[in-house]
Amino acid sequence: MKIDYLKDLIQSCNINFLIGSGTSNPYLSTLGNIEILLTDLERKKENKNEYDLIKASLFKIYCENVIFRNLEQEIEKYSKVKSKKEETKKTKYEEYLEVLSGYKNILLSLNEILLYRHNNLLTKQVNIFTTNIDLFLEKALEKTGLEFNDGFKGRTTPIYDLSNFNKSYSKTSSHYDNISEIPVFNLLKVHGSINWKKQENQIIHSTNLGQIVKTQKALNKIATEPFLTISDNSTIEKLYESAKEEELSNNYSDFFNEYDKIPIVNPTKEKFERTIFEEEYYELLRIYANSLEKENTLLFVMGFSFADEHIKKITIRAAKSNPTLQIIIFAFKDEEVIKIEKELGLNDGIVGNHNLKIISPSNFIEANSENDEGKEKRMKDNLTVFNSKNINNEVFEVVKNMVRNSNKKKR
Repeated sequence: MKIDYLKDLIQSCNINFLIGSGTSNPYLSTLGNIEILLTDLERKKENKNEYDLIKASLFKIYCENVIFRNLEQEIEKYSKVKSKKEETKKTKYEEYLEVLSGYKNILLSLNEILLYRHNNLLTKQVNIFTTNIDLFLEKALEKTGLEFNDGFKGRTTPIYDLSNFNKSYSKTSSHYDNISEIPVFNLLKVHGSINWKKQENQIIHSTNLGQIVKTQKALNKIATEPFLTISDNSTIEKLYESAKEEELSNNYSDFFNEYDKIPIVNPTKEKFERTIFEEEYYELLRIYANSLEKENTLLFVMGFSFADEHIKKITIRAAKSNPTLQIIIFAFKDEEVIKIEKELGLNDGIVGNHNLKIISPSNFIEANSENDEGKEKRMKDNLTVFNSKNINNEVFEVVKNMVRNSNKKKR
């Protein structure tokens, strides 16, 4: 896909993002087979103690590799770890800074694109839909100083309210009272967030992540209890066999109780069942569906595998029903293209309106390199994966410069 084509889309469409866990990798691990195992476990409840051991082992991995790594004390701990001698190895803190920088740079590029793009009839809003429960986007938006809306309103006790979205932001010049709309990023976390806290029938903002800390303490208390080793080859049948060999206890209940208080959708294939019953999640999915039905809408997909059944169905339905919708999926690696096509049930990568396109690193290099020398340089610059850094460097920063230069010529 040519960069000129992407520039024209960005210039003329309402911009949306769908961001998955791959974008926060490598600092936060992707789920691997954890989602499948948790789903299979709920479908196959046998001996209670064995079931609890397997469940605790899976939740432990999810907490330690994803949830707890958002705590400030964890990030601080990683920052004090000295770099390894091998130049190719990064510390966890270096990974954290790299991921955060990737988010920040994309947001900054988009902000400038919105300021200078030609079409003044389009709103200067970007909807960022994410299944991630981590805080990378919030931290990136705060550090860049950009205007954003995460659904919370209020200072002493910020309360979450979906009516806070879709508000425009304007600034007035001090001399001539000219009013101009400024870019704003709407952050919609469709699976909840670790900084949400339920209070009676409301969601409030948790600045200290108190429930995450309580969950971590509950897990630490049972550190000496047996936990199963989970690998990519693990199956529920194998885990039940391993559980039978352990000296079983029933000491996981406090950990489960604290974990269940975190207002997130659990990483299982049965997510949609909860999204229907939990009003806030259902409404967020409705906003996602409605956004894709708007005329001249562009959806960029990053770090998302479409393993989430409910989001996959909404996305495919919108692609089929709205011919003016354009969906651009950045495949992390070349080999991911076939997996995404299979997950989406595409026929030769084509959906009804031919408006869904999957971009792989090698195809992008091929389309946007003038000669073999250009291809080699891109490969040396490590464009073998589409992480957030490369997506910004090759797409959004390039488009930003094109839009900026075009404006200068007009002046």
